[in-house]
Amino acid sequence: MNPSTNPWFPTRQPHPNARLRVFCFPYAGGGASIYNGWSAALPAGVELVAIQLPGRERRIMEPPFRQIPPLLDALEPVLAPLLDKPFIFFGYSMGTRIAQALAQRWQVRGAPMPLGMVMAAAGAPHRSRESRDSLDDAAFVELLRKYEGTPAEVFAHKELLEMILPSLRADFSIADAPLPAVPVRCPISAFGALEDPHVPLPELEHWRELTTGEFRFRHFPGRHFFIRTAREPLLAALREEIVRWCPEVGP
Repeated sequence: MNPSTNPWFPTRQPHPNARLRVFCFPYAGGGASIYNGWSAALPAGVELVAIQLPGRERRIMEPPFRQIPPLLDALEPVLAPLLDKPFIFFGYSMGTRIAQALAQRWQVRGAPMPLGMVMAAAGAPHRSRESRDSLDDAAFVELLRKYEGTPAEVFAHKELLEMILPSLRADFSIADAPLPAVPVRCPISAFGALEDPHVPLPELEHWRELTTGEFRFRHFPGRHFFIRTAREPLLAALREEIVRWCPEVGP
């Protein structure tokens, strides 16, 4: 399969001279397109690989995963050919769970590890939290409104909302799934927003417990979706982390 047509990486632009790959994992309900335009803001020696999970965008007709282990089982074989170069993980909200679970799994196996991981807009996954699986549809929709990430037109069209609810519910199951308190050896940088009502800044400090490497913490203006509202400072911070972990990528 041509890498550019792999459904897991629909927006990937292969970069033969890349010194580093950045694998980006989306938030609940998000697809690979949330990372459109990021490559231009990163060092020239970086290839950005945005992950497209089933159940959204071009994969809207595929059933979504509801649990992390089977998702990793499906994702690992398609990632394997892209691990021939150094890499880092960037996870946003739900995406941090997937990134951390992969790193924990690969560390146990002695497989290649990320040079570092940026975990944004999420509390540490070994901390207990209440599952939202039991919410009825009305309560779940109200929860979505509070996150302020779903476009208003979705709520205005009942059929569209009903079409995407199963995928969103599945994503929240993954986002709420606890992971073991097993630290990984790669450094972690936790990014959060000053006014995020869902992830208070003190919660981000607990990522420190999940690495035996260096831990850094950064905060940005905005609320939970500061990936949209603070895009430039977020990308500047990511670029700084990349260059710190892999100076060979260039400025």
